[in-house]
Amino acid sequence: MQFRFIANACGVFTSAAGKKILTDPWLVDGVFEGSWCHPYPLENSLKDLQDVDGIYLSHIHPDHYDPRNFEFRRDIPIFVLDHGKNFMHKNLIAQGYTNLIPIKDGEKVQFEDYELTMFAEFTTHIYDESRFGTLIDSAIVLENDGLVAFNPNDNKPDVKSCIKIKERFGHIDLVLLNSNAAGAYPACFSNLSHDEKLEEKNKIEIRYLDHSLDCLQALQPSVMVPFAGFYCLGGKLHEKNQYLASPGLQETADYLNQRITFDTKVLPMRENDIFDLKTGQTNRKFVPYSPSEIHEYIETSLSNIKYEYEADEYPDIEKLKLDIVDASQKMHIRWANWKFSPDMQIRINIDGNMIDICKPEKNSKGVITCSLDTRLLRRILDRDAHWANSEIGAHIEFHRSPNHFSPDIHTMLSFFHC
Repeated sequence: MQFRFIANACGVFTSAAGKKILTDPWLVDGVFEGSWCHPYPLENSLKDLQDVDGIYLSHIHPDHYDPRNFEFRRDIPIFVLDHGKNFMHKNLIAQGYTNLIPIKDGEKVQFEDYELTMFAEFTTHIYDESRFGTLIDSAIVLENDGLVAFNPNDNKPDVKSCIKIKERFGHIDLVLLNSNAAGAYPACFSNLSHDEKLEEKNKIEIRYLDHSLDCLQALQPSVMVPFAGFYCLGGKLHEKNQYLASPGLQETADYLNQRITFDTKVLPMRENDIFDLKTGQTNRKFVPYSPSEIHEYIETSLSNIKYEYEADEYPDIEKLKLDIVDASQKMHIRWANWKFSPDMQIRINIDGNMIDICKPEKNSKGVITCSLDTRLLRRILDRDAHWANSEIGAHIEFHRSPNHFSPDIHTMLSFFHC
């Protein structure tokens, strides 16, 4: 079995019989409402990845499943997790893809000469108390020719989950592990100064890298490849790149390799590098991406990107305010179905006017003020954009007082729309 890395969480597994499974094909810049980009130009396009026998889609976030640019033969099997609300299934079926192979949590299926096992979220949050998690993530284990590859991508496991994976599958030849913290914090939090944002960014990076080290200690794979979450912001938000808690491929490998005391090697890969699970070798030596080249590419090219909503006319503010109240009321009804009780007050800043969309009945832990382009907010209310994608894409500015993190609030704001 071999694995060819493409970008972010995209790659191609090839079995001993030559059967290919493509994972999470995001190739075109501008996901998460326009801002997420690859930090270097890609050699591959979607047409270069058509010759596959199956596709694994881990979850519905657009850096894993980009509905703008997902175009494959309708007869190719698509492996998706079967659990919960199955948002992915509904979206794919709406696009005319009916050849889905739903796999339940922990279930193993045979596909060609592979054995495939999928898993739901290993934990709701690896650090903070949370009831809900993201509600969408999955992971996959591929077995072929006596070799084992584990791809948790964004579904970050805790140590207990890694121990269970190790007990179930024995020796793991390859793990594709995410050591990044893609998201709005600290880049989009105006309650933090410039220096505080940099300090928080560094603390988060070390925290996630140390967690990866603990997971590797439990898994003891032959090789780990740093995987998923390697991105940058383009367009008018590109100056926030300095605050993203996302160490580079080489930095991740260096940090972990210097601290590993067991028989595991961290091996960064760049586009079209191929790793052979049997030999434990890649087809060529890794050449790191130059930080200066990445910076120049962002400044001279990606910074010029315009987001789709920037071409919209500004909405009628009075109508917008009325629809915010309507969306808030509907959000609370949806929250009740999940038996969710918020622990912080949430308000939206519209041209200096604060509109409450959430007030805890008791024991509030603070206030979150959200500010965003009213054109994007109009799209969110009309379901032409999505709150969570806008947040992950760094389009929403938060002010948190005090700086208390409530992960479930950020998950449940996904239900804010008319």
